Amino acid sequence: MEQIKKFLRSRGFTLALLACLVAAAAAGVWAVRTVRDELKKSYDDLTTPQEEPAPEPQLTLDPQEDDVWQQPVTDAAESAANVPKPASSASSSGAQSGSGLVHEPSALQGASSPASSSAAPVSTQPVSGRVLNAYSGDELVYSSTLGDWRTHNGVDYACAQDAQVCAPAAGKVTAVDTDSRWGSVVCIEDSAGHLWRVCGTADPTVQTGDEVSVGQILGRAGSIPNECAEETHIHLEVLQGEQYLDPAKLLN
Repeated sequence: MEQIKKFLRSRGFTLALLACLVAAAAAGVWAVRTVRDELKKSYDDLTTPQEEPAPEPQLTLDPQEDDVWQQPVTDAAESAANVPKPASSASSSGAQSGSGLVHEPSALQGASSPASSSAAPVSTQPVSGRVLNAYSGDELVYSSTLGDWRTHNGVDYACAQDAQVCAPAAGKVTAVDTDSRWGSVVCIEDSAGHLWRVCGTADPTVQTGDEVSVGQILGRAGSIPNECAEETHIHLEVLQGEQYLDPAKLLN
């Protein structure tokens, strides 16, 4: 017994270390076997062919049992007999011809529709000269006669002294007056309700109530006090009610 104790005292550490090594070796062997088994199983799964699913049963029909539709055979003579024959008499809406059915022309087709709107009244310049001063609207222009800035509510047409002055539009003479600013003025109202004021018409040949035509002589070119610094001309104004319009836009 004493010998065993002495042996354990001198060799105890060595025996413990040896036991640990044996245990580690056993664990390693077990781990290697486990890994080997897993690898073998995986390899077998990869190499083993998989079974294909069984094909679905297909329904096979007997061709003798199918119903086959056949077009009925019709005799050519019977088909020709069933074709409707054309009527021998012409229809009430037209006569039969080789090119087709000819219809009588409708009375409505020949009727002409009325004009959608009436034409604007014919108008012209009172004299044939150039435009000396245009309509300014709301814009102020300088007056060389009065020496100030003001609107110019008409169009000035240059002409020779005593030149014939004509009616710019057809209509009724509503006034023949002498104005201290515009000289002798002839006023004409046309069919559209425009009032044409022909200023500077000396020796008028018409009077209030007369009906005049376009181009009819109204008198001769005289003087206009408000524009006497300008060369001889006729001052033409157009009013719609109390609103001044540009005469140049109404001339045609």
